[in-house]
Amino acid sequence: MKLISKTKVLLTLSLVSVSIFFLYFLGYPKETIPSYSPEENTNTANIPKPNGKSNLVFSILKTGEAKTLEGFVIEGGSVFKTVTVAHSAFYIQHPKGNFLFDTGLGTKVKEQFQVFPLYLKLLMDYKPFQTANEQLESNGIAPTSIQDVFFSHLHWDHASGLKDFPLANIHSLPDELNHPKIELGYIPSQFDGDSIKWSHLKFSNKPYASYAKSIDWYGDGTVVFVPMKGHSEGSVGLFLHTANGEVFFLTGDIVWRKEGFTESKHKPRGARWIVDFDTASLGEEIARVHHLIQNNPKLQIIPAHDHDVQSALGFYPAVVGK
Repeated sequence: MKLISKTKVLLTLSLVSVSIFFLYFLGYPKETIPSYSPEENTNTANIPKPNGKSNLVFSILKTGEAKTLEGFVIEGGSVFKTVTVAHSAFYIQHPKGNFLFDTGLGTKVKEQFQVFPLYLKLLMDYKPFQTANEQLESNGIAPTSIQDVFFSHLHWDHASGLKDFPLANIHSLPDELNHPKIELGYIPSQFDGDSIKWSHLKFSNKPYASYAKSIDWYGDGTVVFVPMKGHSEGSVGLFLHTANGEVFFLTGDIVWRKEGFTESKHKPRGARWIVDFDTASLGEEIARVHHLIQNNPKLQIIPAHDHDVQSALGFYPAVVGK
């Protein structure tokens, strides 16, 4: 009987180990999403209607994109299917004032991106399009006219264009500045310096649907910010009630594809290691939004990077909610 060589044994063990690690990296076994548990002082998952008729509309400004495998953006996704990741800003138009939610990739993104180590450059590679300020300016809207820019969080692909709007008040949760490390997806040069007009968000103890705290920005129920747990230390979501009666929920990076909420799935484990702050609380947030969708079947969820959802609504200068 011919003995198997030591080299073949080592090669086989190496291949098996790499395969197991790859499957674990993609999210196998899957992370359990907990059952939804209401926060204290919340007793409903029904989204309140605005006070009177809304005249709000918004647009999605795609500032860049990336192509990747589905398995790299959602747990259990296919490694044979390619999907597009959008890097977008959202331009909200309201009779009391227009503002941006996130800025996407800005004018200095190429220079900013160079601070990342090689492994992050490979994982986060992108194709830039027109920046948010360029798109607005080409349609007659001066960047200096934007008085407020809100952020779902301050990771590089959301805050890259922050300094492209020098006169704007910059709204985020102060916890976003606790640990803005490069290895966690932040680029400090995007939001450092004394020129930034910080106006940190302060949530009131006023419940909104299943959220115990909220900010009704204009006081009419059409623009409502809520704190969202898990992805970063200070992530923020935004409910929009549009002129045509529809309701949209901009959810930042809690999940990267809508299926994460509808099917209760995390990002792949390897992605969570890099970009997510706390997996346990992130699972609770996914469960909460899943519950919201079940109780509000007409609610339209827009994850910050879900190109399929965003392209179906149309990119700027298309207007959503007319």
